[in-house]
Amino acid sequence: MKSLQLVKYDILSFFKSYLTYIALICIWGIITAMTVLLAKNNDKVDYSMILPMANWMFLFFGLLVVIKTITRDYSQGTIQLYMNKVKNRVGYVIAKTISIIIFSFIFTLITYVTLLVIQTFTDGKNLNGDKFLTNIWFYLIFLLFFGLLLFLITLIVQKPAVIFTLGIFLVFIVPFLQPFLGLIPEWGDNIQKSLKYIPFSYLTEKSSSGSIKFTNWQWFISIASIVILFIADVLYAAKRDI
Repeated sequence: MKSLQLVKYDILSFFKSYLTYIALICIWGIITAMTVLLAKNNDKVDYSMILPMANWMFLFFGLLVVIKTITRDYSQGTIQLYMNKVKNRVGYVIAKTISIIIFSFIFTLITYVTLLVIQTFTDGKNLNGDKFLTNIWFYLIFLLFFGLLLFLITLIVQKPAVIFTLGIFLVFIVPFLQPFLGLIPEWGDNIQKSLKYIPFSYLTEKSSSGSIKFTNWQWFISIASIVILFIADVLYAAKRDI
């Protein structure tokens, strides 16, 4: 199967899966309930009140979709069909990377449309176009970093269950553990400062923040990490016999 055909298959699998729509209904239900509660306690409900929660839920869902995409061929036992030649292995990594990029845009658009609907039914301020552009970059960086990282681990361990567990741990558990690291005697403050330069730390923190801003170093580290992970995926896949 050619790279573009594999990308097409990944995207169609997402839209054809009933689990996709069950997850979206659940997320939209939670966001609707939160909007109603906010409307009862505030005169106006604008996107800034909903955006942090919406971002976190759609990013978490997006990461699960990415994990399913990069582990599906292992769980179905069809990975050998794509990894039988060096050329096919490199093409496979490129195809999965393109799929992750497309999913980033899809989930950014879903989030944007969701907030537009909320804006329509409330008296809040208009959705800022800059926020949408910021979300595009953030979703792209977030899903590419975690997707390529987990893809590399998938190539190494070849166990989908481990990848799902690790993905949930990094996104769901790590943010709740970070505040406690500062309580470690002598080392706490230094650890907290270093976390600002570790992608899986500051990306998960920003995923639930109303203001997504990167320092210059964070921009550099994020982009460099994605490039390094992509190269590592390609090199490992090219040399690894599946």
